[in-house]
Amino acid sequence: MGRVNRVAVMTSLAIASLSLADTLWAFPINSPNARTLFGGFALVAPRFRLTRATTLLQNGERIDNPRDLEATIFEEDLTVVYGATRDLTLGITVPAVQKRLRFLAPDGTHRELTNEGLGDLTLSGAYRFFRHDVPRGTTQFSLLGALKLPTARSSQTDRNTPLLTGGNDLKLPKDLQLGSGSADGIFGVGAFQNFDRLSFYGDLQYKANSGANDFKMGNTFFYDFTADYVFFKSRNFFLVLELNGMVTEKAEARGRKVTDSGGHQIFISPGIVWLPIPQLILEGSIQVPILQNLNGTQLAPDFSIVFGARYLF
Repeated sequence: MGRVNRVAVMTSLAIASLSLADTLWAFPINSPNARTLFGGFALVAPRFRLTRATTLLQNGERIDNPRDLEATIFEEDLTVVYGATRDLTLGITVPAVQKRLRFLAPDGTHRELTNEGLGDLTLSGAYRFFRHDVPRGTTQFSLLGALKLPTARSSQTDRNTPLLTGGNDLKLPKDLQLGSGSADGIFGVGAFQNFDRLSFYGDLQYKANSGANDFKMGNTFFYDFTADYVFFKSRNFFLVLELNGMVTEKAEARGRKVTDSGGHQIFISPGIVWLPIPQLILEGSIQVPILQNLNGTQLAPDFSIVFGARYLF
């Protein structure tokens, strides 16, 4: 089964600010941005994401799914962000993950592989190195970074695993583990440009993975572009449209490339952001793939839905 989402990265880098100035802005829902939190303020952000994957691809082309593979991943994470200074924001994300893979066993019955628990903890930060404000507008650039720590279990077993793999090992496949078992680093740059009711965001990031247990996930390059528009004169409701892309190298097992891993994916992600009060942001988005050029044979996502809130205090 291929990697079905990038939520570990997105939630770990979901550092966004609520402005207390006259002009309120939204922000990307599925990607980071260049804005930082005011110094001395804190932000709490719970988030819920559901991802479904039923599409089997071979070298980017859809093929029959004879094992009736169906993956469901539900993620709940809590991010706490603190504005250390006006230009430096620090955060920590603690995720809880539920994973399920349904498949057709050789005896003709449907079986499931399941796993749930706490995921890998992530420390993140954003440093704004450029800001230029004009009336009803601003231009900002920030350095982005994160460190994912191997705090989750990464060697869970399930008695149904041999029915899927055909072997004797009970250990769940890598994509069904709660964590990677490795410490991984993320670094990049983000940009923000506002023109009164219209804003644009962009970022470039690179995730460098280390190995664990003779296995290494492929490094990933992320790129995102977002536009949002203030829909009402009250300036508290925004329409958001994101383009989220990722290029992943093949994984390595015992020093050899894994054929059925890595590739290029692009998602279109419409969403809405609502500020019922200046200190509270409610958000929702759906991600739909528009390009999935995956290597070998992999199970690819059909969609991902996310809902969340951010509260400033």
